[in-house]
Amino acid sequence: MKLYFYKDPVGNFGDELNPWLWYTLAPELFDDDDSSLLVGIGTLINEQAPPAPRKLVFGSGVGYGRLPASTKDWHFYCVRGPLSAQALGLDPALALSDPAVLLTEVLPKTSVERTGMVSFMPHHASLRYADWRGICEQAGIHYIEPSANMHDIVFQIRRSRLVIAEAMHLAIVADAFRIPWVPVACYDHVLRFKWDDWCQSLSLRYEPLQLGRVWDLERHLSARDRLKTHVKRRLKGAGLWSNNWSAPVPETNIEQMRDLMATRLQAIATSGVSYLSDERNHHRSIARLMEKLEQLKSDTRGHILRAASLG
Repeated sequence: MKLYFYKDPVGNFGDELNPWLWYTLAPELFDDDDSSLLVGIGTLINEQAPPAPRKLVFGSGVGYGRLPASTKDWHFYCVRGPLSAQALGLDPALALSDPAVLLTEVLPKTSVERTGMVSFMPHHASLRYADWRGICEQAGIHYIEPSANMHDIVFQIRRSRLVIAEAMHLAIVADAFRIPWVPVACYDHVLRFKWDDWCQSLSLRYEPLQLGRVWDLERHLSARDRLKTHVKRRLKGAGLWSNNWSAPVPETNIEQMRDLMATRLQAIATSGVSYLSDERNHHRSIARLMEKLEQLKSDTRGHILRAASLG
């Protein structure tokens, strides 16, 4: 069996958890046989998945792209939440939670000393829109880079007293280690469906605080492209526009928004408002995921034995 997950060119925390988690919890599942794929952490249940091999879904979810035209090559051990189960027509009992919570079964039970720091992680797609590290420094908030080493990220999460999460897997891992968290949203690429899916698996409601939209994309452009952008804005403002043209990037507002964003982060950090799943739901989700993992291991052993006897 091979492991299937999204590989961001820059790196993204949630996706990068896959090898660490699965190769530690179930190394015996993986070999050079590419006739089966394990589909784990991520929003991976869509038509973009490889069509040929058998796909064993363990905690993945629906949300990006179209659903597979057929699921005859898909076997569902569990999915991220009830919305994914409903979209796929599955038994609601298969909506267990995001498997990233199983990091609690990977890491030593010894406690990590918590500091008083509050940490913030943006969605990985938000990185190029603004200098989030600078905004966090102004706010006195610890910044966590989504593309940083995942071991370092988990350690930083565990040391925090509170995390502010535009990135969903920051909240998932924080919740797993019983660190309070606050969801926030800045841009349209934050997909509410997958947040609702995971939150509902733990009987939580997703009600993100709106930070506002800060734009600083022009810093990535060459002088020539900045000039083209300014010309496009003038033409569009004058009504001289063609739908065949690519839209200019949003107008830079970093100077107007930097102080406001820092102030809002500070307000969240000191508000006393946070999320944490019920202790019983938390432990139940981990226990049920581990039961399903044992079932997957047993099924895989049986498949190997049957194949050997036929051979």
